[in-house]
Amino acid sequence: MGSNKQFFILTGNPGVGKTTLTKKLSSILFEKGVRVSGFYTEETRKNGIREGFDIVSLEGSRGRLAREQNLLTGPVKFKVGKYGVLVQEFEKIALPCLDKQENMQTLLVIDEIGKMEFFSEPFKSRVTDIFSHKSDHVVLATIPVQRGDVLIENIRNHSKAKIWTVTRDNRNDIHEDILKEMKAILNFI
Repeated sequence: MGSNKQFFILTGNPGVGKTTLTKKLSSILFEKGVRVSGFYTEETRKNGIREGFDIVSLEGSRGRLAREQNLLTGPVKFKVGKYGVLVQEFEKIALPCLDKQENMQTLLVIDEIGKMEFFSEPFKSRVTDIFSHKSDHVVLATIPVQRGDVLIENIRNHSKAKIWTVTRDNRNDIHEDILKEMKAILNFI
């Protein structure tokens, strides 16, 4: 299979299962001997109610990405809806994950490339480099389904990107199709 794709992009509505699928794919590939590096974002809940989001590196480091503003001590510079975005805490986890020397045999996981994460200029700059036309990164990333930021649209329309829209109907089976596409470039069994 002579695929020229190296950017494997998941999109879909909020809460549809993109992060769960990202974690599943990362785990399967790790078990197959593929090196994985990067991070995912995860909801934080208390008594079943979402309070915010954490960033978790694949190595296990965890930090706060966003919290309901009423749970924060003091004002925050960046906000999305009712959430205050904790850019410095996000950068402390995300940037080291993206600065590692990756190669074609390492899968770089970025969940998610979105509005909250883009309050970090160093993150946005690094994502621009990772998705440049001269990049040799192999990436599994999630992006919002709605059209928006120019950089996200460049990723969505990149000639080396393959996009999957995750839905409630396909989220439990779609990983097989994604793994078939990845196999051509990551060389796993």
